[in-house]
Amino acid sequence: MTLESNKKELKGLTGFDIKMLALIFMLLDHIHYFFEFTGKIPVAFSWIGRMAGDLFLFTMIEGYTHTSSKKKYFLRIYIMSVFMGIIKSLMTIFPALQRGDGFYAENGIFSTFVILIIIFKGIDYIREKKIFKGVGLVLSPFIVSYAIVFIFQLLIFPNLPMDTAGHIYMILSSFIPSPFMVEGGIYIILTGIILYIFRENRKLQLISYGIFILAWMIGIPLAYIRPISLKLMFTDYYEWMAVFAVIFMFMYNGEKGKSMKKLFYIFYPAHIYILYGLSILLYNLKH
Repeated sequence: MTLESNKKELKGLTGFDIKMLALIFMLLDHIHYFFEFTGKIPVAFSWIGRMAGDLFLFTMIEGYTHTSSKKKYFLRIYIMSVFMGIIKSLMTIFPALQRGDGFYAENGIFSTFVILIIIFKGIDYIREKKIFKGVGLVLSPFIVSYAIVFIFQLLIFPNLPMDTAGHIYMILSSFIPSPFMVEGGIYIILTGIILYIFRENRKLQLISYGIFILAWMIGIPLAYIRPISLKLMFTDYYEWMAVFAVIFMFMYNGEKGKSMKKLFYIFYPAHIYILYGLSILLYNLKH
């Protein structure tokens, strides 16, 4: 092995490397998610899978920061968000699209990314001293979400059956995602904000990320769940294991690596709906 190849190995992980690891971790996590009902899939699959979402978030931030066109980057993610949002709405509305036990695929991380990119743009404006514009953009996903709910309650709910109004709101949220309904919710949004704000100082970024994850994912169960035990932290409340993603973030060398930007856009929805379809077939065979 040459000295040059040794130096290459010491460089760490490229953005592509981290994304591929995240894809593997996500696949394991979703195998457990869709087939947990069989009792045959070890929970360890989801222990590993806890790192996937935050690693994708990390690479999304790097991609957004370095893209040549933030508008096109946002548009790609928004289109996928709407596509998966509509499918999720249809599954919610029509029981025939659900598994026999009422389970359906609720995945849709693109919608979370849509909200985060809007917030990131607001943070950029604040850094440019455009305070009013920046704060307005950061708060806009929350303000719009509350405004839509208010309009529905005031103008639509009194005139339509509750189920019908709920279905309309579900479809509307596919186009205008709510911070309170997207995958990961406020937790992922706050995680993304922390990673973005400190991205220019990798050490501070990863320390802040680690402290936040442990405080949120261990502090909340310890404060509100009774009785709590070490065993439960590995069987029911294992979200804290996302903190191990910091290892791979630390190994990031700042290089993009191979360019396969369409891979995630294709693989993410494809593997979800394939696994979901297979879980329906397996459930029907068992029942």
